Amino acid sequence: MLRQKLAENWQWTVLCLILMLSTIYARPLIPIDETRYLSVAWEMWHSNDFLVPHINGHPYSHKPPLLFWLIHVSWLLFGVSEWSARLVGPFFAFGSVALTVHLGKILWPANKAVRLAAPFILLGTFVWSLYGSLTMFDALLTFIALLALLAILAARRAATILPWSFLSLAIGLGILAKGPIVLLYVLPPVLLAPLWSEKDTMPWGKWYGSSFLALLAGIGIALCWAIPAAIQGGEEYRQAILFSQTAGRMVKAFAHGRPFYWYALLLPLLYLPWFFWLPAWRGWKKKSFDAATRFCLCALLPAFFLLSCVSGKQIHYILPLLPVSSLLIAHTVTTVPKRTPYDQVPLLVIFLMLSLALLIVPQLSLHGGDREMLQYLPKWIAVVPFSAGLFLYMTRPESMLKSVKIVSSSMLLLVILLQLALADPLHTIYDQTVIGEKIKQAQDANKPVAVFPPKLMDQFQFSGRLLTPVTPQNTFEELVIWSVDNPQAFCLVFTKIKINKQSKTTGIARQYSDGWLIFSPAKDFVANYQQWIAQPAIQSDSLNKSEPKS
Repeated sequence: MLRQKLAENWQWTVLCLILMLSTIYARPLIPIDETRYLSVAWEMWHSNDFLVPHINGHPYSHKPPLLFWLIHVSWLLFGVSEWSARLVGPFFAFGSVALTVHLGKILWPANKAVRLAAPFILLGTFVWSLYGSLTMFDALLTFIALLALLAILAARRAATILPWSFLSLAIGLGILAKGPIVLLYVLPPVLLAPLWSEKDTMPWGKWYGSSFLALLAGIGIALCWAIPAAIQGGEEYRQAILFSQTAGRMVKAFAHGRPFYWYALLLPLLYLPWFFWLPAWRGWKKKSFDAATRFCLCALLPAFFLLSCVSGKQIHYILPLLPVSSLLIAHTVTTVPKRTPYDQVPLLVIFLMLSLALLIVPQLSLHGGDREMLQYLPKWIAVVPFSAGLFLYMTRPESMLKSVKIVSSSMLLLVILLQLALADPLHTIYDQTVIGEKIKQAQDANKPVAVFPPKLMDQFQFSGRLLTPVTPQNTFEELVIWSVDNPQAFCLVFTKIKINKQSKTTGIARQYSDGWLIFSPAKDFVANYQQWIAQPAIQSDSLNKSEPKS
């Protein structure tokens, strides 16, 4: 039994591990999210306050604490370091792939090809390979949502309390991971059970009654943290975690507000490369909508619709839907009777276009956000998608499963090599170590540090292992006044204007994100500010508009 499992799973396991290790090696912590979350985890760790998350000395209400607790577990096991914290995201991404295999076995027990193809389809999906290993909440939420789906299937098949207990636990952990958003992934297959259920093993009144009790129990699990945290965190924090954050994102997003159709427009990217792989479409012609297929559609389509209704949208919010999508694609392609010479042609075109883009884009003048990074791409990287596309077209695998493996491996190879090619510029642009150490040295000398813009106040706590809050300033003018009042203090400034060359300072200036970070004594900052605004090309309002990308 063990030998059979190893034979079935070792290939995707090796690919998954290579992807994870290359990601941790090639990518530093990416601002603003990863750096912020590790800063929150660090503040909880050094303060020994594991109930209410804090950032820069204030309660942090934007996210629940489960991810931070899991980072603490990793630190407890391996020591406080960046790499140990960054194991958490890949760990749950790997677990999600394993649960996808198990879910395929439960849904199609007689169709072994589904569970053999699904992990390669999931790993080869561009969005999953790019976002699954980030130190964010989505891989964790995906793992929990898959546990919930397995519990729902078990509850329909066995009239015992155990599956409902697991469903309650999944709901509670999902709320602790990312809030009530977990219900968008969990409740649709519960409510739509008559559409996918094959056997009436449980009366529907009892089904919905048990579902309601499981939901209440899951909410109760989350309240075991939320109520004590709300009491300790104060009125503002209580309002935020119990109402404001969820309502704000559902009705009118605080950030990332996008139109209803945004996800639909991005479908080719969200399901790259499978969206352009002909067998994934040809298989639908002869596909039977059995109970398992209906279950997957009930878990996928309503959640996609509800996510489209939510005002705040980001690409990585789709991650919990990708495992179910991979199972559907796996079942679809494995029903295709035979391959044709044209199966890979659309993919070949996409890879050739990507190769051309990688050759041209670095030569363009790119400014702002992540586009700055593209100028560092080496010319040889354009050969990779060209070679992958040519390899896809030239190979003649004898089975559809081998075709899936070839497409997946080609996509993974492209992602891995792209990350490795960008490793040095990524660390140059995003590494916070030097600035974090400078802030720590100033604070150890009992000298306060002010930052502008205020977004910087939650970015350097982990990189500098800071024990004291920094002081955010809303404008350059406020920072000047603060600096005059605190001449022995230090200032950290982000600007998109390359003013560091004109700066006469004993501090340092480093490239960061799409601009520059300048760390200097307050007295030097005041002198430099007068020089900057005296230049015709630099005005006070242009300085105040400089912010790192969010």
